[in-house]
Amino acid sequence: MITDRIDSTTSDSYKALSPSKKRQWRRQDKYLKSYQETRSKSVAAIASGVTYRTAMKWQKTNEFGFIERLEEADLMFCEGLEQLALERVKMQDAKANPVLLITLLNANLPNKYRPTVVMNDDAAKDVLRELRSLSKDKPVTVNESDSVIDDVSAIDQVNKILNEKGGMA
Repeated sequence: MITDRIDSTTSDSYKALSPSKKRQWRRQDKYLKSYQETRSKSVAAIASGVTYRTAMKWQKTNEFGFIERLEEADLMFCEGLEQLALERVKMQDAKANPVLLITLLNANLPNKYRPTVVMNDDAAKDVLRELRSLSKDKPVTVNESDSVIDDVSAIDQVNKILNEKGGMA
């Protein structure tokens, strides 16, 4: 349905447009509807009867507020994914595997659904720092208590140091 105003981003009236501009508006509208369903620029271009380059030109020139309308179509696609996720969660049983849906949500709404992993391994850094300082600062001396340590593996020595530092986190 076409209204008197083309879009909230422009004051042009659809009725005042030339026939070629009206055709361009209708193609943009068809493109955006297809893009909203598929989030594929090439599929939307084919569905609206234009080339991919034409769609990119629309973006570059931003005629009829195309960039803002494209962003809105993109948002609508993402919201459709959220609705699908909600429906699936409500319908699934305990054995359902929603990996594909989770992957799509991660890809399309990363700020909301992608887990942020922050590694904070201060214990390992402290062990390495201590080992470096020990190797630089102290000369190697052999005495009777050190010979017992020589029989202990390097992994056991590291575990001992980690345990002294409070264990592995």
